[in-house]
Amino acid sequence: MAVRLDIDAIRNAVAPSTLKDAEKLLESGRLGEITPFGGGASCVLDRGSQPGYEVWVGVVGGEFTAECDCGGEPADPDELCVHAVALTLGALRDDFAWSSVATPPAQIAVDPEVRRLAEIAATIPARRLAMLIGEHAAQDRHLATRLLTYAGRLGAPTDTELANARRTIDNLANDATAGEWELHDVVKAGQWIVDELELLVQRLANDGILDVVEHAAEVWDDLARHLYDARHGYDDEAEEIGDAVRAVHLRLCEALQPDPDDLRDRVAEIVTAAEFTSCLDRPEDYLPLLSGGLRG
Repeated sequence: MAVRLDIDAIRNAVAPSTLKDAEKLLESGRLGEITPFGGGASCVLDRGSQPGYEVWVGVVGGEFTAECDCGGEPADPDELCVHAVALTLGALRDDFAWSSVATPPAQIAVDPEVRRLAEIAATIPARRLAMLIGEHAAQDRHLATRLLTYAGRLGAPTDTELANARRTIDNLANDATAGEWELHDVVKAGQWIVDELELLVQRLANDGILDVVEHAAEVWDDLARHLYDARHGYDDEAEEIGDAVRAVHLRLCEALQPDPDDLRDRVAEIVTAAEFTSCLDRPEDYLPLLSGGLRG
């Protein structure tokens, strides 16, 4: 369920001096692109030669809450930092749709091993850590894309990029069953489609990416029927690829928080259109996004 906030609520929640400084910060152009995350709004604040601050604001438990790298801990409404207030003003300016039950980044579940390694990485001198990341990013296009996105050097995909991604997915599917083909060609095509989707969702989330991912789900549903019809045990491969496509779709929906009714209708249309079975036909996976409104 979406909620509405207005500038008067912000004026009542922060000191006049903080509001004035936030307005100046917003006008400075140092706030990066404002994107939805966990039902709230997020951006990266440009700090010049210093690492940027990641800022998040949202409605949690009926209270307006913020997280900012300048302080680390979530703040109460009357303790919002100037960066959080600037982000809020920018989001209001853009008519941002707030969820009533947002999930702050600090509450997002993180794999224990990832958390352990991140804590170790935080102890490495900045220059060494930057070189380590750069060396790996040069060899891994997924990491390179994520790096550029985090740094604000790569925004959401353009219409041209989205059209190219859709064309790539269609070409992979068509080539898999063209001429003399075998079932392993379908498996390889599915794996490449997943790779394209996983690369795409490293970018800033938008509705255009969601359209491409849902198109890919329909494409894979059509391809997968060849594997399910086979007599040589390709069900596992079909399920594995389908699970990966669905995971990308769920991840994107969690970031964008589409209207529950709209999401339900979109998924139902894809599931119904499938000739055999659909990779999105796992209602239990979508319950957090569909039941009683938005999760975050």
